[in-house]
Amino acid sequence: MKNKFSFLDHFFIFKKLLLRVLIVFSIFFSFFFYNHQVIYDFFSDPLLAGLEVFGGEIIATQLLSTFIVPMKLSFLSAFYLTFPYLIAELWFFIKLGLYEQEKSFTKKIFLISTVLIFTAFLFCFYIVFPEIINFFMNFAPNGLNLKIDINFYLELLVNLIFAFTIAFQIPIIVIFLVKLKIINISKIKKARPYLYVFSFILAAILTPPDVLSQIFLALPLILLFELGLILSKLVTK
Repeated sequence: MKNKFSFLDHFFIFKKLLLRVLIVFSIFFSFFFYNHQVIYDFFSDPLLAGLEVFGGEIIATQLLSTFIVPMKLSFLSAFYLTFPYLIAELWFFIKLGLYEQEKSFTKKIFLISTVLIFTAFLFCFYIVFPEIINFFMNFAPNGLNLKIDINFYLELLVNLIFAFTIAFQIPIIVIFLVKLKIINISKIKKARPYLYVFSFILAAILTPPDVLSQIFLALPLILLFELGLILSKLVTK
């Protein structure tokens, strides 16, 4: 049964929700920015591991980098740790206007989405990114003194994490399309060849201009599409 709230009631509840999320995010951000060396060591580890093998060093070509880089890393870390709390708050807000059957479906969607977001980060950071670094460094000629700008490295890392985070939400998109009866499962299955080609096109758009990172994203896109079909059968029952 739905709870009866006016528009203003929902507005003030949502306002308080955003305020609580902002407070939690600010706490995480302040903590990480204060301990920025720990965050920097964590995110620079894949690059440092590659540089140990091939030689080289990380440099900063701009003075502002010493401030901007820790701030960006702190923001990224705070976002991922705040996300579960955001999902919980959104769930408590949205369920006020849902029937019991809708609550069950929405709760499953939120849980799946949260798991996929963290899976995307772990997969990108621990598997994809180290392989991309090694791929590029293998082409470095002997005797080359490799110097990697921290701003370029961070931009590449953040873009890849963002791309994988978006891509890993494909099962959620498939579930919604099937649940809302915009498209049925049989039609999606018939469109498989076109969707596979689209996966490689999308990977080329979202990733840096190298074949390896595109393949690393395109193949999970295909697997996630298949996962979306399986989950849509289970969740929509």
